[in-house]
Parts: sequence; C-alpha cells; structure tokens
Amino acid sequence: MVDSIAGRLIRDWEPLWAPYEEEVYGWILARLRPGERVLDIGAGDLRMSLRMAEWGCQVVAVERQWALLATSLRAFGISPEALQWERPLQVSGGLTIVWADARTWPFPPVETAVLLMRHCASFPLYIRKLRAAGCRRLFTNARWRMGVEEVDLGPALSFERVPPGWYACRCGAVGFREGPPEQIDAAALERIWEVEECPACGFTGPKVPLAG
Repeated sequence: MVDSIAGRLIRDWEPLWAPYEEEVYGWILARLRPGERVLDIGAGDLRMSLRMAEWGCQVVAVERQWALLATSLRAFGISPEALQWERPLQVSGGLTIVWADARTWPFPPVETAVLLMRHCASFPLYIRKLRAAGCRRLFTNARWRMGVEEVDLGPALSFERVPPGWYACRCGAVGFREGPPEQIDAAALERIWEVEECPACGFTGPKVPLAG
C-alpha cells in the first residue's frame, strides 16, 4: 500500500505545484489575441484554459488526469462521464478539452501553446510536435523553472554559433556559454540566445518534419 501511494505521488506530483499566481496568468493573457488558436498542454483543472477562453481565444486543453478534468466539468454542470479518452469535448464556445496524454496525442494546428509545468520531462518532444503542428510560439516555465518565457518556435541558432552568454535550448537545457572576459559585457549578460544542438541535447529520437 505504501509503495502504491509513493508511486502515485512520484507520477502525479506536478499538480501539487499548481495553481500559479495571478501575475503568471495575466502576463500570458496580455500577450494573446482574441481569436488566437491556443493549445494548453497539461491543462490541469483548466484554470489557465478558462482564462484564455474568456479572453476570446480558441483553446484546446489537453490533460491526462481524469480527476482534474472531472472537477472542472462538474462546475460547468457537465457529467464527467462525458469524457472519453482522446475524444475532444467542447464545453463552451471557446474551450475544447481532451482527456489524453499529450506525449502521444496528435497536436492540432495552433498558433500558440502554453506549457505551465516546471518539471516537464518531455519538453523536447513537445517542441517537436508543436513545430510540426505549425505552432509559432510557446509560453512556458519548463526551462527556467520559475519565470515564464515566450519562446519563438522558428529556426534557432546552432549552439556552436552562439557567442558567450546565456542560452536556452530546444532540448530544455539552459546555461551560460563561457568565453573571453572582454566579450562578456552587460548586454551579453541580459540576452538569452535560443539554440539547438547544445551539449546537453543527446539523442531525443527522430525529428518530426516541420509543417509547411
């Protein structure tokens, strides 16, 4: 029994970090446009998804934990029995929820994605899937763990071409590339380079062809 409880805590501990502060939600909302198609990955109890839908976005929220979605559905007056694995369920004009594993569920075409998951183990997979779906940007705290960043999902620089300074890689790694002291000034310390193929990447599986 103890092993079973411990296993569940290890597997499902990410929700213990939610909800986030209102400043986090507000920072993201201020950068979204009404009508924008947004994918909320690991949507939890739909706190962020609901705010984005109320903002006027067309939101698809994917979450694998049935209990979290069931709580929100009851608030809508919808029976949780309406949930079917990997079957989209529209609960309002701007919000569709999907009970599924985001790692294996095919992402729909979207313009923007949200990934509020500080300890995400599948970041490089999500990046590949989002780019394949034509997604242009991602709001996430998965790389820096604390603050939320807006990631441009267009082409990134190869790590070898980046000058000394901070970098954040598509594999999820972040760090500081060292260099001659004369090349590290205030501007270098403030900028973060978006890179690919950093030393921490390793093999992350076959690449998914990009849309278009």
